[in-house]
Parts: sequence; structure tokens; C-alpha cells
Amino acid sequence: MSCSATTSEFASHPQAISFTVVEGNKSWVCTAVYASPRVDLRQQGWAHLRELGGRVTMPWLVLGDFNEVMLSTECRGGQFSMARASQFLEVLNDCNLLDMGAKGLRFTWYRNHRGSMLAKRLDRAVCNIVWQAMFPEAYVENLCRVYFDHCPLLLRRDGSRDKSQDRPFGFQAAWATHRDFERIVREAWCRTTPTLANGLRAVREDATKFNREVFGNN
Repeated sequence: MSCSATTSEFASHPQAISFTVVEGNKSWVCTAVYASPRVDLRQQGWAHLRELGGRVTMPWLVLGDFNEVMLSTECRGGQFSMARASQFLEVLNDCNLLDMGAKGLRFTWYRNHRGSMLAKRLDRAVCNIVWQAMFPEAYVENLCRVYFDHCPLLLRRDGSRDKSQDRPFGFQAAWATHRDFERIVREAWCRTTPTLANGLRAVREDATKFNREVFGNN
């Protein structure tokens, strides 16, 4: 967002805050969501979104922690509720909001539960078709988490080139938080002939595989 942008409050709710963004000749509404982890209270948040959907006539972007998934493929481990997912989809449909998808990590929330890693896509950005037309190259990237159980979302409105080709290897801080990562590095280092180059190559291969399988990042 450029430095010439101005914002003003549009609406406020315990689970969401909305503000109008004016940037040059463009104006739109942005809603930041933190849906309640309690299912009963989350209904109040859905009702507020529906109420906003009836008021907003401008381009509209909604993003944040919805504390719900749309599809069974958006969770790994734990229980999937078709009823709650359908209700979430109904809210978005009633508000004419489209999921923007995301690059990067497959899931945005991770938690170790009784020795098993649970993962879900609880955080996302959705928008109406008018906002999408205003920013046709916009995309969302799920970044690696470090200290918290949720991953931060990065929204870019200007698009980007695909830099996956010839991408250099980089250590992700989130790997070190996983209980299995030290073992993976140790086993990779020990299985090769004892040279620095071979050891680093094996660690790179196994760390990349670990990143893809555990964190869902390609």
C-alpha cells in the first residue's frame, strides 16, 4: 500500500474490524477477522459478516483467522466437521466472497496433540469479484510460523513472478521447532561418505523432503 493511502473505520465487532481504504482514485473495504475458537460464539461472527455483506457496496477484502476449514483436504489429523464447513461456505456465498487461495505452506495452523501433529488451513483471504477485478494480480502467501501456532499471511496486490525454478536452498526457522528435525539432520549426515560436501548435500535433500511432507511447502 502506498504512503498516500488513508483509512477510516467502517465497522467494528469483537471478531472483526473493518475499515475503508482510500488510495488515489481507488477505495475499498478491508475486514480483518479473528473468529472465535468457540463454535457457538463463532455464529455471531458469521452473522456480522452477513450483515456487512448487505452493507458493503465497494470492493471488499476479508482476511485473517476464520478458525474453520472449507474442505476435508484443508486439515490433517483431528476431526473434520462437514456441517461446520458447509456453514462456513454458506456465509462466504451469502457475502459473495471468493477464496483467493494461497502460495507457500498448505496449512496455516499446527499443533502437537498427544504426539501427533495436527494441521489445518484456518487462515485465508477472501474477496468479492469487484476487489478481484481492481487487483487482478493479487495473491496470498502462507509464510512459515516461528513462535506461534498460526502462520502469518502475506498479501501482495501487484503479483509476482514464479521464482520456484532454480530457487536456492534456505533454512526455515520453523523446522527447528519440530521434534523430528534434529534426527533427520543427524541421519542424513551419517549416511553419506564423510566429506563436508556430501553431508551438506544429504541434509539439503532430506530437509527439502521434510519441508514438503511436514509443512506442505514445495
